[in-house]
Amino acid sequence: MKSGVYYRHVLILLFALWSASANAHDRSESFSEWTWRDDQLHYSFSVLQREVTRIPGSQESGIALGDQLSRYLGSQITVASGGRNCGVDKKPVALRSREGFLHIEGSFRCSGTEAPTITINSFFDLLATHTHYVKVRFQGRVEEFLLTSHRRSQTFTAPGAAGKQSPDGWQVFSQYIEIGAKHILSGADHLAFLFGLILLARGWKEMAWLITGFTLGHSISLAVAVLGFAQPNSVMVEALIGFTIVLVAIEAGGKRSGQLTQLAPWALILCLGMSMPVWWLNLQWKLLLGTLGAGLFALCYLRLVAGAKDPGVLRLLVTSLFGVIHGFGFAGGLLETDFSAADMAFVLLGFNLGVELGQLIVLIAVIVLMLGIRKFASMQWQQRGANATVTVLSGLGTFWFVSRLIG
Repeated sequence: MKSGVYYRHVLILLFALWSASANAHDRSESFSEWTWRDDQLHYSFSVLQREVTRIPGSQESGIALGDQLSRYLGSQITVASGGRNCGVDKKPVALRSREGFLHIEGSFRCSGTEAPTITINSFFDLLATHTHYVKVRFQGRVEEFLLTSHRRSQTFTAPGAAGKQSPDGWQVFSQYIEIGAKHILSGADHLAFLFGLILLARGWKEMAWLITGFTLGHSISLAVAVLGFAQPNSVMVEALIGFTIVLVAIEAGGKRSGQLTQLAPWALILCLGMSMPVWWLNLQWKLLLGTLGAGLFALCYLRLVAGAKDPGVLRLLVTSLFGVIHGFGFAGGLLETDFSAADMAFVLLGFNLGVELGQLIVLIAVIVLMLGIRKFASMQWQQRGANATVTVLSGLGTFWFVSRLIG
């Protein structure tokens, strides 16, 4: 019996605990940078455009999402000093931003002499797993904080205190290792794709090749985007990440059932079905062409795989291409952390290493579970587990693809 059969049943245990709430634990991030000068605190706040649709009533009001976010943040961000709230110096205003993101700027003025404390409540009550990255600049010092639903406030270092100077390259490197690892471990979509690759692989060797191809792909596109050589549409990228999961699930299910040729058209049908809502709601021809192109690509690829005697090389190439798409997704969040050009090499290396470490943690967890229970699982149980996992992956991928296109 091939070793590839044994590990598939492990996935059903993972998804039983994780997949039912995948939407609630989907990666959700926002970023702010604060500049503290004398008694004024100026901030810039950025977030993916689709995150704003979580705000109640955002899709029915007819008001631009940037203006809605400005109003929302006006009641969600506060600053206090010496036990007293600081006054609003400049109300939040929406400014131009990268495609797919929203950028808001505002400022506070504090009369107290004590170090200010910021409190950011935005999105935490809408999604408990939301995280917010804060960077503060003051008198040559740089402070960075991570806020969560359980820790929404942070006091800055007092003036004259022994604060941390701007970090050197290796400090930046270590910081971004942590950011990269957290990014993939909190990203249900990237983890779902990794599970799909494990399910699709015919054995240990092919699984290693597929993971390597995925890693190479996202490393290249991450560098290309961060270095400014490409600026892909973030809405399309996030949607295509969901579509890659659908495609892997269709291939895995079709391969197991022997009906891959019959299942292949469903990917194109999904994209055709989405083309009209995409055009009607977004009126962006780039999204429309991207959606139709994804469907045609999926149909051609699945038909080629179904007819190939040994689809390993083709599967590796396409997995590497999917890695490119996921890498552009990684870059979207990384670019919002506002690093300096001098630190770019350390940022890229650190973040990429963090992503790889996160992937490695997931793979080790799966392999340990696999080795621990493989001898106790019957073939029938393995088959049911694999089929259930394919179904879950298909549903999750379709949900992310559709909701990110029209959300």
